[in-house]
Amino acid sequence: MAEAIASELRARILDGDLTDGAELPTEAVLLEQFPASRPSLREAFRILETEGLLSVRRGKRGGTVISHPTADTAAYHVGLLVHSRGTTLEDLATARHLLEPLCAELAARRRDHVSVGRELGALSAAEAEQLDDGVAFTTRASEFHERLVMAAGNETLQILAGILESIWNTQELSWAQSAVDEGKYPAVKLRRDAVRAHQRISQAIEAGDPDEAVRVTRAHLKATSRYVAAHGGRVRILDDYGGRRHRTS
Repeated sequence: MAEAIASELRARILDGDLTDGAELPTEAVLLEQFPASRPSLREAFRILETEGLLSVRRGKRGGTVISHPTADTAAYHVGLLVHSRGTTLEDLATARHLLEPLCAELAARRRDHVSVGRELGALSAAEAEQLDDGVAFTTRASEFHERLVMAAGNETLQILAGILESIWNTQELSWAQSAVDEGKYPAVKLRRDAVRAHQRISQAIEAGDPDEAVRVTRAHLKATSRYVAAHGGRVRILDDYGGRRHRTS
């Protein structure tokens, strides 16, 4: 019975009948809708909470809040799967090298490629202001790549490539913090090279040149991802204590 209730509520959440951020109807109301016992209803809540579709708010203003799926939750769960399989950083980088240039190509083919390219150009300009701070620079660079993926214009590709990008960013931010702490973060000249590559990607998209957008994106990823994957490490989403490492979005 709990599974049946969870299935019905899940469908209503995903179809938008139950609004993201709103409170689920009270137990009394739901018990009128479902011929079930209170324990079965609460078990259905636990199922949906495990799936990230409900969150229980404790205290005087308690209640059960509806949560629609997000790219962040999807990336986190896929990241756990990748982590559990012992996937190498090199393997993750290879997948990224295949998908992200495709996103750049599609962005350059969009009808609004001029505005898309200019928006990406503004992000690359923001990176240039963070050249002296390795972690802040990596954060800004990650934002550029996230936006590049979103610029593809194909929703399915945006979701899939966005999940991959989020997992990569988790690894890259952890590497950046360690590299800064150990004094091994790439020199300012190399950071400037990365900014220039982002500018060239932006310009190719603005010009509506998909071939150039692919070429520059592919070369840039090859040049920069080696820093993160250089030591042959494996993907890690959780830290040594089982907590989340950096955000995944």
